[in-house]
Amino acid sequence: MANRLTLLVTRNWPIKLAALFLSLMLYVAVALQQPITQSFAARLVLELPPGRTLQAALPPIAVVVSGRGSELLKLRTLQHVITKAVPDTMTATQWTLQLATSDVPVPKGADVVVTDITPREITVRLDSVSKKIVRVVPVVSIQAESGYTLRGGLSVTPSQATVIGPGQSLALVESLTTVPTEVSNVDGPFTRTVAIDTSILGIVRVTPKTVEISGDLGSVAERSFAGIPVETGAGGIAGFVVIPARVAVVVRGAQEVVQGLTRDSVKVIAHARGPVRDGVYMKLTVVAPRSVLAHTVPDSVVLRRRPK
Repeated sequence: MANRLTLLVTRNWPIKLAALFLSLMLYVAVALQQPITQSFAARLVLELPPGRTLQAALPPIAVVVSGRGSELLKLRTLQHVITKAVPDTMTATQWTLQLATSDVPVPKGADVVVTDITPREITVRLDSVSKKIVRVVPVVSIQAESGYTLRGGLSVTPSQATVIGPGQSLALVESLTTVPTEVSNVDGPFTRTVAIDTSILGIVRVTPKTVEISGDLGSVAERSFAGIPVETGAGGIAGFVVIPARVAVVVRGAQEVVQGLTRDSVKVIAHARGPVRDGVYMKLTVVAPRSVLAHTVPDSVVLRRRPK
């Protein structure tokens, strides 16, 4: 009996072994096509703003996916990392992060669905920072078309920005400038979006990162005012007079601005460089409206002792 059973098992054993192998392969293939649910652990990685640090460890993340077995096998090569960025503008020490199933990275072409993720809400604790509001100064050169000049000055919108970072770093920031920008080939109103220069800020962050620079170019006009008195003030040169005592002032700027000027719109000041004595030449400076270029004719006067 035993011999017959042994003979029955061993007879045509290669064929029987092949059939068993094919059966197993068919079972595995069918099993891999059946929809199944699988869970795995993921790691949360936060992209922090420069200079900020985490004050508490992040919890582990559990992810549940559903799909055919053959598709779930593709997930084995993943590192199971979920990456989220902390907003640059955040100054609080506590931030509530909301997680969604769409945050879980899935390989391209993998026919799987992320059905759940836990926890859905995580409280992130960060070190403290400060914020400060500073003015933005435009560093812009205007290359106007021939016969045109800037009128009314440049406008910056917004004119202030917020800097965020450690208190000791913010103490060094009094103002911000734009990156050097040249505006050319314009003969009328213009607007440009210009980035704020952050090259010297280090870990300090700024918002917004860009501002709008706008201005208007108008036709150039030139006028001359004769007989403007030269002012010297009192003090060390009170016993002297300047020769000539009156000069001409030439103003140049936007037509509507220049046409609105009067003799009272400009003032001429004489400056002594070095010791005050008889025969010294003094340079002249014109005080005029900000958008106007002005110079004197002549550009200097000579100091003479007042006759007794």
